[in-house]
Amino acid sequence: MANSRPCSDRLKTLASVRTEITELATGLGMLGYDNPTEAICRLPEQFVDVTDTAWEQFAQAVDESLHRVDFAGAYRNGQVFLEASDGLRGRPPLLIEWKGSHRSPGHDQLPIDLRVDHVYLISCKYSSKILLNAAPSNLFAASRDVGDWYDHAAPEQHQALYAAVRAEIDTNTDLPPFVGDLAKHHRTELKTVLAESEWSPNCAAAYRDLAAEVGRVTANQWRKSVATKRQREALLWRLLRIGPAPYYVLGSARDRSLRLLVTTPWDWRRRFEFRDLEMWGEEAGQPKIGWRATVRDHEAAIETKVDGHVEVRWSHGRFAQAPEAKVYLDTPHTHVPGYLHLDDAETWFGTISGSEIQLPLS
Repeated sequence: MANSRPCSDRLKTLASVRTEITELATGLGMLGYDNPTEAICRLPEQFVDVTDTAWEQFAQAVDESLHRVDFAGAYRNGQVFLEASDGLRGRPPLLIEWKGSHRSPGHDQLPIDLRVDHVYLISCKYSSKILLNAAPSNLFAASRDVGDWYDHAAPEQHQALYAAVRAEIDTNTDLPPFVGDLAKHHRTELKTVLAESEWSPNCAAAYRDLAAEVGRVTANQWRKSVATKRQREALLWRLLRIGPAPYYVLGSARDRSLRLLVTTPWDWRRRFEFRDLEMWGEEAGQPKIGWRATVRDHEAAIETKVDGHVEVRWSHGRFAQAPEAKVYLDTPHTHVPGYLHLDDAETWFGTISGSEIQLPLS
């Protein structure tokens, strides 16, 4: 069954090695093996959408010292989930479906990497504060798809930066005078040339002006799009990836394991009361919008804050593509309302170099 429904043989071009290791190792840890050597000796029949090629690459990678830390932490998270009373309760699963490179259509789907026995949804999140990648026009509730957000929010500053860059660099292609006329091959050329050097003082000043204006205009538009308290509450749930179905986050944050149950809006309102959500532009050297939610925890009888920010920046290099919005969580995951602990997160050896992790994998 594991090999009857392959999703792709092009593993290396679709996800990073570290992502593959942490996702597959998390699933392996749930299967109740006596040791890691037994776990990686063959592709488990419980795994679906993992090809033989993908498995061979995974087995080779985890035996390298560079990746042993990641394997150890992810494998342990799977073991804890197997035994957790809010998890599998000691029952090894019959089915573990790996999402791999597949991306669901639409916006803001739950960040699921594994589905266990058709029921348990797992997000594998290792050393990442990014909650969400989104098109700016979608996140900031523009009335339509505006294309390049920099042109929408700060057209004069965007053009001024492009003009400064165009005047200074040498390219093999004649660049158009206006940034809005850049075609794909122009952007590819700009990406290549600009990757080789830092901004000049003139370009750096123009970029700071762009960043400040994008932050200011975006924050203003975002606030206007959520005029009511209910709209702001719904936006907070979206930023925190709280959706209609509960799911688990198994990963790490700094040198600690991360094992959480992310609840639903229904569960959330049983314990918490939304008070407010603030947004503002920040002058941080790049387009950045800060956000802060205030929430009342009725069970603990306290009011708490959740902080984060959004960076509106180019994808894959300067001028390479239209900018995207990356939502970051600045508050520790363990302090976020609606993120419940599976256990008291134990320290794992995330700060030890790979060569010091002694796992009998070979």
